[in-house]
Amino acid sequence: MPAADCSAWRDTFIDTSDNRTTIIGGLWAAGGVTNANLYSMIGIFCSFSDTFDLYNKSERLVERDLQQLQPGNYYIVTDGRCFLRFDNWPPLTQNRFHHYH
Repeated sequence: MPAADCSAWRDTFIDTSDNRTTIIGGLWAAGGVTNANLYSMIGIFCSFSDTFDLYNKSERLVERDLQQLQPGNYYIVTDGRCFLRFDNWPPLTQNRFHHYH
């Protein structure tokens, strides 16, 4: 059975840095969700071999702070490797989260 498309109930999306049309996750940016919360959430479904940062669609660094998370598209940037985690599946190795210059 195909997975349900839940994107209609989301206003914030996480993309890969090399193909910003490849969405790897999303959420509804409800009141009280901060930038730091988003970093923590990504740490739940991704494992990194190096540190990572988030950039917004304007290619600006999103700080790990307590500012309210703004709806929109964000992408992951790391010099290391990212392993996506899924329930009951082995981690999928991803090498496409390249450092933005």
